[in-house]
Amino acid sequence: MTLFEYYLQYMTELYEGRRSAPEGITLTAIDEQERMAQLSSQLSEMGVAAFVRACAEQDGTKLPEELFTGDDGMGDFASMLKNAQNAPQETPQPEEKSDEPDPDAGKHAFEVFLDCVAMDDGLVQYLVEVLKSKDWKEFFKLSQITTKLDLDPREFLYWLGHREDFGTDEEKACAVIMDGCMERLLREERLDVLAALLSGDKATFETFRCEAPELKQLPEATFAWYCRNYLDRDYPIRVLLKVNGVEFPAEKE
Repeated sequence: MTLFEYYLQYMTELYEGRRSAPEGITLTAIDEQERMAQLSSQLSEMGVAAFVRACAEQDGTKLPEELFTGDDGMGDFASMLKNAQNAPQETPQPEEKSDEPDPDAGKHAFEVFLDCVAMDDGLVQYLVEVLKSKDWKEFFKLSQITTKLDLDPREFLYWLGHREDFGTDEEKACAVIMDGCMERLLREERLDVLAALLSGDKATFETFRCEAPELKQLPEATFAWYCRNYLDRDYPIRVLLKVNGVEFPAEKE
């Protein structure tokens, strides 16, 4: 198991009451939302590695030291957890003005959620498994940790499944065309090209554009057009979820 997998296992056991809190963690809340917020705050202070060590010691388990020193992608996740901390209420202080634009300004909550998940491959795979199994409790925990919001998984699936309906005409056209391209590549089992396109490889897109009947007669179908209307608009993760068997509702529940 990876450090990330140990972390999820121990956190879930603690959250569900199947594990007593290790030293450094105190849970008093009964309400699920308050309990997750309390746990998220304390975990962000304690740190991922320290939490995993403490839980392993509870069980009398000695984990290999390389688990804590190798590059397993936990760096971004730990930072995300830190940023998701619910800070204690204090007297509001005047905010310092910044010339830096807020990268999340104007974004839908689901967009911010996907931005957080995309920071770590482990989280993407975890989201796939949660949505496939329709484990809404786990989805709730993931949304709390990443965004501090109580996101509805059914609304999320509808929104992502109909992403283009909320976009511009250009985005809608691009989504329809590129979705068709992705589906064709999947049928043809050209998974290497599919993966390269989803990862945003420019050379692959330029080569594919010259051969794909959907694109070669479309002057506006440049790499910038693809980035602006597809790569940067959550469609790659939708393709990934579909490929892995996640179902999207046709109508809003």
